[in-house]
Amino acid sequence: MNVFQAVKESVTAYDVATMAGLRPNRSKMICCPFHADRYPSMKVDVRYYCFGCGARGDAIDFAANYYGIGMKDAAEKLAEEFGILYDDAGKKDTGRKQYIARVDAQRRWILDKRKLFERISVLHDQLRKRIARYEPKDSEDSDVSPLFVCALKDVSYVDYLFEYCVFEATDEELRSEYEEMVKEIEKIEKRNTDTESELCGCDAGQIGERLAV
Repeated sequence: MNVFQAVKESVTAYDVATMAGLRPNRSKMICCPFHADRYPSMKVDVRYYCFGCGARGDAIDFAANYYGIGMKDAAEKLAEEFGILYDDAGKKDTGRKQYIARVDAQRRWILDKRKLFERISVLHDQLRKRIARYEPKDSEDSDVSPLFVCALKDVSYVDYLFEYCVFEATDEELRSEYEEMVKEIEKIEKRNTDTESELCGCDAGQIGERLAV
């Protein structure tokens, strides 16, 4: 598999945009870097498309245009950045096995990080639906469901976690805190499917307190 095929199968335009330091919102919209864009008009997903200037393409197109380099250079840059193995990629490497191990580790991290963001997004949607479902009809209603109270607490933490992961944390920080984040997310996911009585004693999680300092 050549470098173009390998990159196109492994990297999305969204991945390249975030690698470049751009910050997609929850709808995967960013300000287009290819024209004077004041408000987000570019959708970045597997491919990208700007509703303002019409720029479009895949991950390699995005990298080539963003960094002002040729297509092959862009593909090789992405292969290196995302740890993608392709034909002849390791010829210049004196340790082929070490190179493959490094690529595999980077590839696993990219997948883990992508799954983490997806879990946070799905959990946020589930909690918002729970809040809407159990929200008191009257602001003076004293009969408030513990499901509603717990969902409010949890969605606040999940919102914070999203902001931290996407806008604040470096890749190194995400790596070091990944396991703790997953544990906290699993706790919230469990509460989201538990009985009403079990939901009464929920909290925001130890990692939230530590990261918020």
